[in-house]
Amino acid sequence: MTMQRAAVDLLIIGADAAGLAAAACAAKSGASVALAPTGGEAPALGATAEPPNFVWRMLDLHLHDLGPAPGAPQTTLLEKGALSTTADPMRTGDALAARDPALEHLWPAFAAEMKRGAAGRAPDSTERFLSANALLNDFFADEDLKTHLISAFVAPFGLAGDEIGSALALAGAGDAARARISASALYAALEDVALKAGVERLSGRLQTLARADGKFWKAVMDNGHDVRGRKAMASSVLLGEAAGLCVSCNGSPLVRRIGAEAIVRIRCDKRPSAAALRAPGDFFTATDRAAILRARDAMIDGRLADEPVLRFSVSGKEIIARAPFVPARLRENGETRDWTGQDKQILGRQAAALIEKRLGGGLGAVREIEVTIGADAATGLTRRAFDIPAIPAPPPSHDPVGAAAALALEIVRDE
Repeated sequence: MTMQRAAVDLLIIGADAAGLAAAACAAKSGASVALAPTGGEAPALGATAEPPNFVWRMLDLHLHDLGPAPGAPQTTLLEKGALSTTADPMRTGDALAARDPALEHLWPAFAAEMKRGAAGRAPDSTERFLSANALLNDFFADEDLKTHLISAFVAPFGLAGDEIGSALALAGAGDAARARISASALYAALEDVALKAGVERLSGRLQTLARADGKFWKAVMDNGHDVRGRKAMASSVLLGEAAGLCVSCNGSPLVRRIGAEAIVRIRCDKRPSAAALRAPGDFFTATDRAAILRARDAMIDGRLADEPVLRFSVSGKEIIARAPFVPARLRENGETRDWTGQDKQILGRQAAALIEKRLGGGLGAVREIEVTIGADAATGLTRRAFDIPAIPAPPPSHDPVGAAAALALEIVRDE
């Protein structure tokens, strides 16, 4: 007689850093947890936001060699010069005052207002439907500064700033003081903590998630293994929807619906020597806000923009660039098709040439370019089961690890 496997308290869909943190925190609080990879998880590359204090304390991350550093500058490399903001509102205000004296006091006021949003203050009806561009037009006259803020805080969500509700993304501008740490080191640390906390990481990738007997969630992997959970959540809206799930995240307008993010790894013969790269931090390439809108519209049309919008950082001899506006599938002659190796080479060469141009040289000889196209939420529509309840997911956040961990703790403490 076959014994039915006992159900875990929480089933988490998505084995990215956010999913690992959520699983480890839930397990540390006493819950039994299973983690199901989707196969759409992005590689842990470059730098990421340092987890919030409650995650550090709960998971003893101080025992791992993560080496958090103070928040580094974020710099947009404009055609007529660079513009940077830092974690310190007063220092940034002083620096921006060279552009416009009013910014000395206006920037700290803007950062304080955005920080209230980042701290979880519920948006009022006006903010909920306000576009990022409209909010920035109310605060600033400097077009370069507005381009920088859309690049740094709005574009990572696949938004160009004119979308209804996109102003909520600017809350990240008030939380810029958080340190940046190695994404791969954080992933490895969270993987180790989750394993030691007793999290069951399923092998293979999620095939289906169903409601079994109206009581338990049942995840079936592509290798035939399955697990039941009393409760379930997705580590992110994007991974949940790309896996074909109905996801609930409090109606956030920041959910990406069209397109994907591309990750471009550019390996050089030597560390890039451009003067702009002497200080660590993230760099952005958008010329102006119109260029960001054009890249977004090209993504919707299923084509590559003439000039991609990039966010990049340098790690030794490697440049890690992210292009938030690429089509998940390309459209050609009225029909859609998958990316080919040649398509990826074109995007990679575009990215390398644009970075070289913005740096004014100093990139050196490029040895290799590798392009990865991220998860596409639209692919889940073809296999989504609308007859089962939606599962919760954390709202899109500049701190995805903290958002997922907080949701997992909320779910298991409701038991």
